[in-house]
Amino acid sequence: MKYIKTNKLERAKLTKDNFYVLMDFDRTLTKGDSISAWRVLYYSDLLGDDFKPRYDAIHDKHNIKLENRFEEFIKMLHEKKIDNHLIEKAVQKTNLQLREGAKEFLAQMNHMKIPVIIISCSLKNVIQEYLKWNDCDYSNIHICANYCDIEESGKNDIYHVTPCNKNQIAFSKAVNTQIEQRKYAILIGDIVEDINMVTKEKLENTITVGFLNQEMEENLELYQEAFDIVLADNATFEELEEILFEKMKEG
Repeated sequence: MKYIKTNKLERAKLTKDNFYVLMDFDRTLTKGDSISAWRVLYYSDLLGDDFKPRYDAIHDKHNIKLENRFEEFIKMLHEKKIDNHLIEKAVQKTNLQLREGAKEFLAQMNHMKIPVIIISCSLKNVIQEYLKWNDCDYSNIHICANYCDIEESGKNDIYHVTPCNKNQIAFSKAVNTQIEQRKYAILIGDIVEDINMVTKEKLENTITVGFLNQEMEENLELYQEAFDIVLADNATFEELEEILFEKMKEG
């Protein structure tokens, strides 16, 4: 089911050269009932018998900031001495699933050379490997997420991404160069907090899309207030493509 506000869509004149995509990963690019990328290692059973209890203990801590929780998770991964081979095996064992049409959507964005920026609270290492395993690791995709520096190379990667600080993420110079001349953004998420992927000043030229995955009756009004487009009831990326490409024809 689709719910669309027409005012902003009518003003936007989209072409393949004037917009970029900002998107969440968990339950946005993946199915609404999928596990999160953090849980891929959890359910893989590749990190020893003590991993799940330790993970649960961190997850269930009260009065702890999300960024501190993620920091503890990453510290534990370092202690486990995970490597890329283990992450690859974990990804291939998991039931993490792309949303219907997502793979084709990413392929189309790559074909049209439209930058796609994934901003996620999950683990970047897993997201990278998962896209690679699904033949979606295109050069136009940039991932900003919590990162475990497996090789201890001292990379200056993104840490401590939470639902509320996504608009504070500093993109690399290369990413900024790719998007600075593009007037519009398409923002895609599954929770209202994903609106935080852009600052309030940029919302005017941002078309916001929300996948409503659960409790539709309770949440529909909230999502309709927050997003320009609401896609509900197990919606697919094919439905979003129809809307976007129709706007591109008009533009």
